[in-house]
Amino acid sequence: MRILLAFDGSACAETARDLVSHLPWPDPSRVDALRVIEPVFDLFVMPPLDLEDSVDEFLGVAEVRASLDAEVSGLARPGLIVEPHVVVGRAASLIVETAQELGSDLVVMGSRGRGPIGSMVLGSVSAEVAGHAPCPVLVARASTCARTILALDGTPAADRIVEAVSDWPFLAETHLEVVSVAPSAVPGPGVMLSGAYGMPIAWYEEAAESARTTLEEAATAAVQRLRAGDLDAGWSIYEGDPAATLIEVAERTNADLVILGTHGLSGMSRLLMGSVARNVLLHTHASVLIVRDEQVGSPPNPSS
Repeated sequence: MRILLAFDGSACAETARDLVSHLPWPDPSRVDALRVIEPVFDLFVMPPLDLEDSVDEFLGVAEVRASLDAEVSGLARPGLIVEPHVVVGRAASLIVETAQELGSDLVVMGSRGRGPIGSMVLGSVSAEVAGHAPCPVLVARASTCARTILALDGTPAADRIVEAVSDWPFLAETHLEVVSVAPSAVPGPGVMLSGAYGMPIAWYEEAAESARTTLEEAATAAVQRLRAGDLDAGWSIYEGDPAATLIEVAERTNADLVILGTHGLSGMSRLLMGSVARNVLLHTHASVLIVRDEQVGSPPNPSS
């Protein structure tokens, strides 16, 4: 399996590195540790540029490479090769491009950027990479992965995610709880106001019950598939708003990781991902693994 670890030296990137260190990768696997130097020049404080120096020397590429080597050297172990890479340019774009060029099976990165703004909101780099990468993206907020929520919505894409997850060996030591969120059995105010003669309310209640039955059947099948892959799995059905419910369940169960699918999009809308996936990514305390529909046609290749 080939893992691209995006590392910027921040505390959140160190969490991502530690998670990579703790997960049980298949033998053989490879970690490509990527450090992106984003040139930011302040004309008022920029030191004089000696034209005889190369751009790499001016940007301190050698020093960054040495620092990266030291930061990720502890990841290497029998069956796990670590290769550092240092590139110069726009971080989100180069992470996506590198994942494409290397044929990465998974991108792992920290949840927030460096600096005071990055400490308040989800790093824009993480959100953009999750929306554009050619493979699933694991945004790390914890260095362990003992309890995982696999959020499923009963769609065919969810079935493909289950197939992929069952073949991901790095989840072998986690408990997987399949969680689905059904519509509330009690109609909301909008339905109540429209149902003066009871017909719309009765229809809503029947539809909600049907949806719950479909989710229960899908969750049962998902757990059977996961257990067939020797994974520890169970399932739960809740009612309410999907994003808010997933965030609350992750908090209450002290989950380390939430796995979410999101529909394939194009253009600017792709930056937003699905609303549920984005809201969970923004607000949960747990790590989040984003899997877009088009990424689960086939499982990762363990020997890559």
